[in-house]
Amino acid sequence: GITMNIRKIHANDYNDCAKSLVASYAGPPWNNKWTENEALLRIEATMSGFNSRGYVVEEKGKIIAMCLGRIDYYFSALNQFCIDEFNVIPSQQRLGIGKQLISYVSDAMKRENINTIFLITGGELSSKFYEKNGFIKTTDGIMMELGL
Repeated sequence: GITMNIRKIHANDYNDCAKSLVASYAGPPWNNKWTENEALLRIEATMSGFNSRGYVVEEKGKIIAMCLGRIDYYFSALNQFCIDEFNVIPSQQRLGIGKQLISYVSDAMKRENINTIFLITGGELSSKFYEKNGFIKTTDGIMMELGL
């Protein structure tokens, strides 16, 4: 079987994570052309705060999946973990790796007394993945944007 290791991210993983991010978005349904520098900037920015948390799935020393985000502190113990980046490289998708990563992250958050995971995703395909893993579509907020 696959010998996978899920663990906390380290700063020296960032370059490999950037490559993984580029690969994850290059094909359908996204077809987003990230450069490694852009991906690295996103990863470094996401991981720059004391509230940042990141986890990677490693196989034979290669990062094949990641979950990066931050704890959003709020009142009445309504703290939540906001996922900013979650991906599995295309060649490893549909093997249950994403499911295992969500499960690992959920357990890590429970240990920190975080009881909600939150994310904004684009596209039906990814929302179906999250729904299969117990997430529900929420209408709690409206995403707003200001063009400058």
